[in-house]
Amino acid sequence: MPTLGAEEKHVPEAAALVTGGNATHYWEDTGIIGKLYESTLEIDGHYAWDVWMVYKPGVLWEEEYPPKPAFAMHQLSRLPLGKMPRLDSEAFAEVVNDYLSELEREP
Repeated sequence: MPTLGAEEKHVPEAAALVTGGNATHYWEDTGIIGKLYESTLEIDGHYAWDVWMVYKPGVLWEEEYPPKPAFAMHQLSRLPLGKMPRLDSEAFAEVVNDYLSELEREP
């Protein structure tokens, strides 16, 4: 996470925090992704760097801006109330587990 001074060499350790066949990790060091997500998440003026998002299967980034996630929470210290729920790890895990359960039920 370049926002905190991370470098590409730190990626393997960070990626180990979220694993499994449904997790995908990317490294991008210019900061453009956070700026693009500002628009997608409608949090203009608040760089999207500590945002947790869940996408449904099959969602692809095919436009200039990333697609809107099915669910998102944040840990941004200055984001106004009501813009997006503040990260609650248990609530986030519950949503992720619900989506994973849906995947398991699909043929």
